[in-house]
Amino acid sequence: MVRRSARVKWIDPAGVPVEVTVVRKPVKAARLQVRPDGTIRIVAPRSFDVEPFLMRYAGWIGERRRDLDRQAETGRGNEDRLLLNGKYYRLIEGSRFRIDEEQETIACSSPRSLKRNLTEMLKSAVTADAARHTALAEGAIGRVTVRMQRTKWGSCSSSGNLNYNLRVIALPETLREYIVVHELAHLREHNHSRAYWDLVRRHYPGYRRAEEELKRYWVLLERNRVWDGLQAA
Repeated sequence: MVRRSARVKWIDPAGVPVEVTVVRKPVKAARLQVRPDGTIRIVAPRSFDVEPFLMRYAGWIGERRRDLDRQAETGRGNEDRLLLNGKYYRLIEGSRFRIDEEQETIACSSPRSLKRNLTEMLKSAVTADAARHTALAEGAIGRVTVRMQRTKWGSCSSSGNLNYNLRVIALPETLREYIVVHELAHLREHNHSRAYWDLVRRHYPGYRRAEEELKRYWVLLERNRVWDGLQAA
């Protein structure tokens, strides 16, 4: 399958320049997505005229971008600080990894070292969270891995292996615990059926609020330059 993409600047009706990624694929209809960082992605046939398509949905695009900006408001001005456990920290150079809660700094020797230490922190944290929900896991937990991902917080395989997005360590502890409960519940219910959500509710009654908060944190992380840099570290 031939897939071509290009980035262009679109000036919306309010005169605001917006970055648009156009992906050309053999599809029947164009698809439009406003990403968490406020940019636009369009998947369209090769001969499809993008400009009228954008103008047709300009109102919806504008509202969606404003909604994302509102969700990102708490992170404004902190884009160059590391979001960790729901708090922002300034990165400083140091020979070893060290978190200073009082000064709100994190010392590290390199992005790779930072990524390695954050991975170890998350593995330890999710293991502790899972230990508090042994009744939910029923002893069926397999291998636990941590990886950088772009689309989801975690996943559970049919063999009971759990994978967590490294970004989970950026969340407050209560939301991290929800991610753990969410994945452990899949050990018993392998889809998002009513039975699955009933199981989640019994172990995390505030799951609906947590789901909304996770959307907001995803936007914050998509607009955070430190976490963006860790993606390639």
